Amino acid sequence: MRNMPKVIGTGKDIYNLLGMVQAGKLDAAELKEAISGIEEVKYIFVPVIAISEDKRYITTNYLAEAAKGAKVLCEGVEYTIKSVEHVVVEPAAAAETEEENTETKEEKQTVIGVDADLEATAEKVGVENPVNILDTIGITQGELDSIKGVLAKYE
Repeated sequence: MRNMPKVIGTGKDIYNLLGMVQAGKLDAAELKEAISGIEEVKYIFVPVIAISEDKRYITTNYLAEAAKGAKVLCEGVEYTIKSVEHVVVEPAAAAETEEENTETKEEKQTVIGVDADLEATAEKVGVENPVNILDTIGITQGELDSIKGVLAKYE
């Protein structure tokens, strides 16, 4: 490797890039940014429609990937999903059209219950992606955290 690659395909690539940082051939901030990008793929981010008054339930657009026991990232804090409910939303009162044969599309939302109080002002939430990117590239979160610790010494 000579420069920062456009795509990091394996965990070994990350270790090679770390070696380049240690040798002074690559800026630590570039690798840290790439690692952040990999970590973001761990979650599917969607906008928050509503948060319950008790701050334990998030309503989003329909999200089939939400599953009990999975992780949720909201405002940088990780929560565990305790319950998932997909609800049908009543369509808004629309102006009547001249066509009588129009089909109404059923709209669903997902209500996610979590294990701790959420930030009431949250605008987006990330639900754990069922395809684990770290498994795909062959590295663990612990290894990434260790590499980030080493990178902190080079900033």
